[in-house]
Amino acid sequence: MLKRFFKYLNHRIFYIWLLFFSFLSAMISSEDGTYYTVFAIFIFYYLLLVINDKLFLYVTTFIVITLSLYYPVSLSYGSLNSGIVAALLETNIQESIAFLDKVKLSNLFFPLFFIFCFFILIRLKKYRYTHKRNVDKKQKILHFALFFTFVLSATWVPVKLYLDSQEMVEERKLTLANSPVNILSFYFNIYDSFNDYYDEKKALENAVTLISPWNVISSNPKYKNYILVIGESARRDYLSTYGFKLNTSPFLDKTKGYINRGYVSAAPATYHSLLHTLYFISENQKKIDYSYNIITLAKAANIHTSWISNQGSIGKYDTISSRIGMSSDSAIFTKKAGFNMGNVDDSRLFDILSEELTKQSNNKTNLYVIHLMGSHNKFCDRLMERDEKIAFLNEKMGCYISSILKTDKLLESIIELFQSKQESYSLIYFSDHGLSHIDKEDLTQISLDHGAKYKQNYEVPFVKLSSDDSVRIEVDVKRSAFNFIYGFAQWLGIETEELNKPYDFFSDQEDKNIKVFNFEKMVSFDELEDDPILDIY
Repeated sequence: MLKRFFKYLNHRIFYIWLLFFSFLSAMISSEDGTYYTVFAIFIFYYLLLVINDKLFLYVTTFIVITLSLYYPVSLSYGSLNSGIVAALLETNIQESIAFLDKVKLSNLFFPLFFIFCFFILIRLKKYRYTHKRNVDKKQKILHFALFFTFVLSATWVPVKLYLDSQEMVEERKLTLANSPVNILSFYFNIYDSFNDYYDEKKALENAVTLISPWNVISSNPKYKNYILVIGESARRDYLSTYGFKLNTSPFLDKTKGYINRGYVSAAPATYHSLLHTLYFISENQKKIDYSYNIITLAKAANIHTSWISNQGSIGKYDTISSRIGMSSDSAIFTKKAGFNMGNVDDSRLFDILSEELTKQSNNKTNLYVIHLMGSHNKFCDRLMERDEKIAFLNEKMGCYISSILKTDKLLESIIELFQSKQESYSLIYFSDHGLSHIDKEDLTQISLDHGAKYKQNYEVPFVKLSSDDSVRIEVDVKRSAFNFIYGFAQWLGIETEELNKPYDFFSDQEDKNIKVFNFEKMVSFDELEDDPILDIY
């Protein structure tokens, strides 16, 4: 009995190892998979064998080489996207060395193990159990069923995402880069990333000459200088201004101005948040018109515009904001490619702003948009050696609240800079989205990450500080970022035909029935769960 069992295993050892190799293939791919990914990959490899032995060898060799080469890069930069393509095509030798310098030697261990397992697979191929040469009807049915299963596994999610996007303001393209069969999506993503790079580059070039479509009725700016500071990943309950127990926002704690405790971001990640915050999308508009945005609005009112960004200029998550920036009179990006291509300190933005102020015209109103890295993930990368660091729970959480303190100090420096100019000014600061806790069971491991199910993923700070503020006004008024474009026009004193409705963004009248975009659909903000800080103690 035991002998027969081992004989059975011996005949099928190749397929057992092929299943293990399928698991490794799913693990080494930089693309996301799902619970059936390994089995779909196994079917793919099996069907290659059925077609032709040489085809199996050539295809698997190609897969092993390409996945192994990109794996160390993916650990530092993630899945391939147009931002990484831009870094590869547009950087000089020094920047390329810096790019490769982030790749650690320890990241090569898994690719080497993967290659070793591939050699074993090829050696075991001669032991595989094979049927008679003439394929019978049952085998044909089996092969067809497996082929159908693989096709369904590979295409179901991309088709669903495409059909669902028909109801959204931005239409997704139909692509297998979204396939959960991640060795397949890896190669389609390479193709899409290069296409996206060239499309985004063209969009940025077109943005430079974009004609403002706004129909301005009147423009009466109150201040000489307007500063919009867009923060990153700062949930407001970690600011001492909003009740956090440690002193993370000493400047905002004491300054005069307008502080709202009820501002709700549009979405839980930068792309969709800024899409619905910085662009105008009317209620009866099915698809977005990118020419309606805050910069073209300001320019239509004859306001000089400057965009200063520490985020990426090209990339999967960057172009939604950078294409607005490129339409400004002066656009400066600290990074040539995606947001994660280099680690530039936010303090560099202050230096650029100081330089821009020396170039401004004395007879024009100015708008400066400053886009921070703020408290973006990999929190400790946001801090330099000279920055003040606050101890809290563990290193990651300490870095997170220290990055909030750093943003507070930057806001103070910007205010002091404009005060020294002795010109009127008004500054608005908000964060694009919040974060939610992960690994809450262990205080030594607890951290924050993107999420969509909690109110704190959307609850962010919102402040307005002006040169003529005489008192500190703190309000708790529910205000949706979907209406920010109305508040922006009101702030700048601009009336347009498009935004001409009775609405006061800075009034005490709350927005009703606030909804947020949770990556998939619009949901009620009030029905979301809570993820309070108190739960982690």
